[in-house]
Amino acid sequence: MILQRLATSIRKQDWFTVLIETLIVVLGVFLGIQLGNLNQARVERNSEQVLLLRLQEETRSLLDTQKEELAVHSPRLGLATDANSVMFSLVPSRPLTDDECWALLVSHWIPSPTEELSSLDDLISSGRFDLISNPSVKSALRDYAVVQERSRVARAEAVNELFRLHTRYPDAIWLEVGGAEDADYVRPNVSPDDEGLVWRYNCDIDQIRGNKGLLSEYSDNIARLESYLQRYEDRIAVLTVLDAELTKELGTSGSPRESEVAP
Repeated sequence: MILQRLATSIRKQDWFTVLIETLIVVLGVFLGIQLGNLNQARVERNSEQVLLLRLQEETRSLLDTQKEELAVHSPRLGLATDANSVMFSLVPSRPLTDDECWALLVSHWIPSPTEELSSLDDLISSGRFDLISNPSVKSALRDYAVVQERSRVARAEAVNELFRLHTRYPDAIWLEVGGAEDADYVRPNVSPDDEGLVWRYNCDIDQIRGNKGLLSEYSDNIARLESYLQRYEDRIAVLTVLDAELTKELGTSGSPRESEVAP
């Protein structure tokens, strides 16, 4: 209708009406664009809030998991340190304790850590990282992505040449297995495996002391273990910062499920 009146006014050379009708058309288009932008902005804000809540939930869950895994692996380093003075002949010889022997036997064990933050991976892979508007949250997410990549590279290097000491030096370190009913094979905090067997670890300190090859490879394993545990510390530090930034942005201090945002 407006365009028809505008065409009629142009034919009649009614320039004042042409001007008014043109302004009405331009204003209508402008308001339509603005309303569309406002609606899009509202949708993006809602999407960001939903994403931030998901990130907070995943961050807290991963942070708890990282601390639990670190608590599982950290004692291995302490036990190895306790045994070092005996193994390297710095003090008079004595048998290794069961736990010290276990730590020596599994010194090569560097399992894959739980480090995935699914929402962050999705943001990066989909190219939607800029959906996050808070610069502090974005910075913390970038920091975690960097730490995670360094952790993966470090672990790949660490497991490249680990030494299974019980297979390389079976006279010094070896495994024995018995049934669950065999009391001689049962150690504190050790349960039978799926087949009802109980493993016992044996270390001959006389074969270990002075064995340069074994001690060198053991030292290499421990150095890799120390690096592995440091990666946990790095991830926990960055995740703690990320959780704090998400809490400030969302205004929540408890469980992320306490706040709900409609999609």
